[in-house]
Amino acid sequence: MKLTPKQGWLAAAILVTSLWSGTPAFAYSIGDEIKLDVSQPEIAKTGFDISKDYAVWMVEGDKTITLYDLDNSSEVKIGSKTSTKNNPRVDGDFVVWIDSRDGGSDVYLYDISKKKETLLTSGSAKVSHVDIAGKNVVWDDKSEGGTDIFLYNTSTGETEQISTSGKASNPTAGDTYIAWQDGRSGNADIYYYDLKSESEKAAVTTRGDQLNPSISGDQIIYEDNSSDYSQIGLYTISKDKAKKLTDDSSDKKSPHIYKNTYVFLDDGDLSYGDVNKSGSNQIKSFVYDKLAPRVYGDYVLYAKTDNDKKLRLNLYDVDEKESLPLGSVAGDPSQPDGSDRYVVYISEGNKSDSVILYDVDNGTSKSLTKADDEPSRPLVSNRYVVWYDSSKDALVSYDIKKGVTKQVTDEDDDQAPDDKLYELDGENLLWLNVDGKPELVVTDLSTNKSTEIARLKKDPLSIDIYGNYISWVQEQSTNKASVFLYDMDEEDETEIRKNVQVKEAKLGDNFVVWSEYTDSSKPSWDLYSYDIDRGKTASLLRYSDRDQINPQTSRNMVFFEDNRLSPNKKDFYHELYDVEDGTYSDYSWDDDADVEEARIGGNRLVWIDNREDTPYVYTLAFAQPKDDDDDDNEPTPEPEPEPGDYKEYTILELMTDGTLTDKMNEAGFKNFVMVFFAGKSNEVSMSLSEAFDDMDRMADLFEQAGLDKINIRIYK
Repeated sequence: MKLTPKQGWLAAAILVTSLWSGTPAFAYSIGDEIKLDVSQPEIAKTGFDISKDYAVWMVEGDKTITLYDLDNSSEVKIGSKTSTKNNPRVDGDFVVWIDSRDGGSDVYLYDISKKKETLLTSGSAKVSHVDIAGKNVVWDDKSEGGTDIFLYNTSTGETEQISTSGKASNPTAGDTYIAWQDGRSGNADIYYYDLKSESEKAAVTTRGDQLNPSISGDQIIYEDNSSDYSQIGLYTISKDKAKKLTDDSSDKKSPHIYKNTYVFLDDGDLSYGDVNKSGSNQIKSFVYDKLAPRVYGDYVLYAKTDNDKKLRLNLYDVDEKESLPLGSVAGDPSQPDGSDRYVVYISEGNKSDSVILYDVDNGTSKSLTKADDEPSRPLVSNRYVVWYDSSKDALVSYDIKKGVTKQVTDEDDDQAPDDKLYELDGENLLWLNVDGKPELVVTDLSTNKSTEIARLKKDPLSIDIYGNYISWVQEQSTNKASVFLYDMDEEDETEIRKNVQVKEAKLGDNFVVWSEYTDSSKPSWDLYSYDIDRGKTASLLRYSDRDQINPQTSRNMVFFEDNRLSPNKKDFYHELYDVEDGTYSDYSWDDDADVEEARIGGNRLVWIDNREDTPYVYTLAFAQPKDDDDDDNEPTPEPEPEPGDYKEYTILELMTDGTLTDKMNEAGFKNFVMVFFAGKSNEVSMSLSEAFDDMDRMADLFEQAGLDKINIRIYK
């Protein structure tokens, strides 16, 4: 049955909103290439900030705030996805911003450690500036007619009004003092509030306007318009003394101070100075002058437009005297690997390399390593990432679910892993210990328990692990090797191929595959496989000439290089072969692809592609993903939601107020239930899980009921 345009659009809207939650089975299309572009985002003109551990900003077109961890280059999105926001500020474990979701321009506080939001104002406030330092959050509010400054203490949860002039604005927070500009005398002056004495005092009240104060300790920096050109002034509370930090024939504005260092804008140039030293240094030119720069320690955060007129964030290192883009994963990619939902690779930076984890479902990336790490050859399988770190001479793992990094091997325990011979399958890491005689070891990453599998005479040519099985290739003599299979359940070792020319063997669903050199009238490399259940070896793919080499496996698929159809036998292309069905896959990358380092893992291919003259990581899913605990059993139907309390809404209500997506994400597929003809004898309920299993039925119900007869139940 065909959908009418209106109902078809609605069904599609339901699908799109459900995808927002990042459910692996539906977050991408099978056979479609995905370019992993983790380039620097275009930021919105809503402000930004930097502290010891974090930076905050907003991406252009996005209504959430980006919270960026400066230590590991990772980011999360915070705040409602539907309301407008501006003026984000961060300090310690807290982020504050101005938010429109409650009908006004209110202040919200986000606790980073608890991942919790708190509304600090009445819900109808009219706030234009907010700031935070330590436990002090300050803002200006003109909802009562005049504009005054309010202070919130994160430790006590108490709010108090600290100015009464009705002319106060642009507050800046410190640990001991709060400062602002005040127009009570007819022009803008600088006032401050002493938190210890709970008293308000005038700081700078000279002629002209004193604007945009910034406080650190007992020092207030500000714009001084008392002369022909706007200059930067400094008032020290303990000395009750003001002075000019600049004095020349150009306008200075947007000052910010941290301890004794300060920054400001000078006709589009970014300058940096020390309040105890004369003069300042220009560090960057042609910066965006509508957003004030921010300084913390030796770092200055500022905005600049690129050649495409897009606004980008940059971080200037005062010690190194260099500027780097912020929010991007810089460096050329290499050594990719993939699993159902995730892709990992190395980002080769100028100073250090990083392991990058990319979530295909959500389109987000994060760096898993620190600046002094030396990672290589990252692998990902289900919830774990593993790489070798040369700085530690150790294997390191990252638990995606818990967000925890740990060192797997330790030289103090006589563990010296080979830097290339290790493989990952789920929580099981197979690695070669080369401390003494080579030893195959399996470490359970969930328990950190290691088990010795076999002691070898020499280093193997290759190793692999899949399910309960381990394989390795052991050289026996010049150009001759044997393939071994080990059953971890039975603790049984079998030599499945003896004294042949082979370099590596890979494990798939119930089979081992390798490329073997056949010395015949037409010598060539051919693919062979071993059926684990039947215990038999057979030719998997053998052609009269040319070569099939470098097989890789994932589940029932073999991914290999072939040259039998190439005009030049030195030119190899890739093939994807289904061992179970005995067929070649129809899925492949585009004809213009320039492929390097191609890999298979989980349900996807990953590779480095140079088609744009700049290397990018690409990925392509060739099958639906499997759940982390999936096995060969038939899937069981989704259970009905547990009986209990629920909240019920009309679908029109949720669509009108823009909360449909949020409700769906919070509830999940099982507890988000659509009720058609609610309260009628023909009432029908369908969870989102059931809807995906039977899209035609969902579409029919939408068409029959109409929007005014559809309710949404959110179960606890």
